[in-house]
Amino acid sequence: MLARLAIPLTLAVIALTAAPAHARDACFGAAARDPQCAGASASRSVSPSPAKARTLPNSPCTPVPGQKYPPVCSFGVPEANAGDTIALVGDSHAGHWRAALAQVASAKGWHGFSITHTSCPFQMAVRDLQGDRRGSCVGWKWDVFTWFALHPEVSTVFVAGLTGGSGVVAEKGKSAFQTSEQGYLDAWSNFPDTVKRIVVIRDTPKFLHDTDTCIERAVKRRKDPGSVCARPRKDALDPDPAIAAAAKMPRSRMQTVDLTRYFCSAAKCFPVIGGALVLRDTTHMTGVFSASLGTFLGRAVDDAFTRMTQSN
Repeated sequence: MLARLAIPLTLAVIALTAAPAHARDACFGAAARDPQCAGASASRSVSPSPAKARTLPNSPCTPVPGQKYPPVCSFGVPEANAGDTIALVGDSHAGHWRAALAQVASAKGWHGFSITHTSCPFQMAVRDLQGDRRGSCVGWKWDVFTWFALHPEVSTVFVAGLTGGSGVVAEKGKSAFQTSEQGYLDAWSNFPDTVKRIVVIRDTPKFLHDTDTCIERAVKRRKDPGSVCARPRKDALDPDPAIAAAAKMPRSRMQTVDLTRYFCSAAKCFPVIGGALVLRDTTHMTGVFSASLGTFLGRAVDDAFTRMTQSN
């Protein structure tokens, strides 16, 4: 197992665009939820602005030459210099963790592959999509299994997926949630034995369509937009079928990571944290906030690996 490596906070705030000047603050973004920042004054600014966030792409990822089906891109250290190889797999709610995971990969000397498909969580349940989109999702999953069979160098897989939304087609006698939970178990059982570790990242909170307007209004009035526009935790967090499925897997191979504390208190979830805009729409993280989670994701991954080892 690779040794625990700390990710400097100055790295964790570098996103796909030039980080704002105040991002060098040790309490910027997710770090504001860390105990070391207890008592720090609340930010009355937000970066990026909600309007700008909607135009920003995901974090950088280099397309793998010649790899068409499934499309794959890479991040982290160069493959020739890597001490280990990982993969991030799932829908766009897996993809929005890439900025954070890239910080972990760079610190630990990992080469990473990103394999994602919009609106297509990596599970065997049939996604509730219409027309060609449903067939495209099904075909992508089987392409991914083929890809893993051809890439035994991948030892660890990170998975995440949208909770709620249009869901899946419920199987007879099961709820959509139960169908989705079983769908994840069926997908993971198809990973080759060369995948030694699977880490499930709990999905993020959701905010309402008028949250951007609330944030912009709060900033103009010099109020703290994170507090003013917060949403009750019970409404912002949906049950996660991937987390439920992981609880039924052997602990020596499967562990979960839950970073909800960096989004929410015991009662509320915040759309602006430490001056960073958390979501670029109602459900997807901004690259800036995702990158600010790198340090904390790294610590959680270290703990997950330790639990796997202790379970052997």
